[in-house]
Amino acid sequence: MARLILLGTGAAWCGPERENTFLLVRGATTNLLIDVAGSPTQRLAQVGVGPHEIDHVVLTHNHPDHIYGFPIFMLNAWMAGRRAPLHVYGLADTLRSAKALLKAVGFRAWPNLFKIKYHTVVINSEAALPRIDEFEISARRGKHFVATMGLRVTNHATGKCFAYSADTAPSANIVALARDADYFLHEATQLDESNAGHSSAVEAGQAAHAADVGELILIHVPPEINASKWKRAAKRHFRGKVTVANDFDVIAF
Repeated sequence: MARLILLGTGAAWCGPERENTFLLVRGATTNLLIDVAGSPTQRLAQVGVGPHEIDHVVLTHNHPDHIYGFPIFMLNAWMAGRRAPLHVYGLADTLRSAKALLKAVGFRAWPNLFKIKYHTVVINSEAALPRIDEFEISARRGKHFVATMGLRVTNHATGKCFAYSADTAPSANIVALARDADYFLHEATQLDESNAGHSSAVEAGQAAHAADVGELILIHVPPEINASKWKRAAKRHFRGKVTVANDFDVIAF
């Protein structure tokens, strides 16, 4: 089975026990990062993965907490001896920001840098990313302060899948993306208050109920979170299993 490893689970403002939210998907033949926060090489080392072992990076949007680790990840992958091309996927605005970050740190001076292959994701209703080994990935736009996309990742070997809302206010697009998913990682930046561009635990529960998912996992949570309160808030509308994500949680799918 493939594994989804939560390298970080915190919101943009996060406490000492959580890194900003970013995810690792480990398959039989490939490794995939979803967003790149914090010190990615340090986090990857804790799960036994070198930066040069990542073959694909999907960036959901260009807010700092989801993309600021990109330059140091690229530097470390090069230092670790990566030579094969690295594939990077994102919306047009997001890729422009990723390229600008690399330009700002003078990446063209790194000798014998591996090729970076950028793939612009164009979404009308739902977009399929190029097939990534055993994974099928589709994307829909969310509702945030900047252009953003949620993701659905299916493991062809098992037929199981997870959906990830990324940062979003309540969105019919994200509900459609997550329909019948085994696991639904939905942001819960607040407990029960509405906040433009983000979702509360209550709203995450509503989305999980509407999508009829198997399990709701609350992610992108604030510092000093009371996990019991967040779970109870989500369960006002969703009767299935609810968990509050923690850094380094592992989900087999």
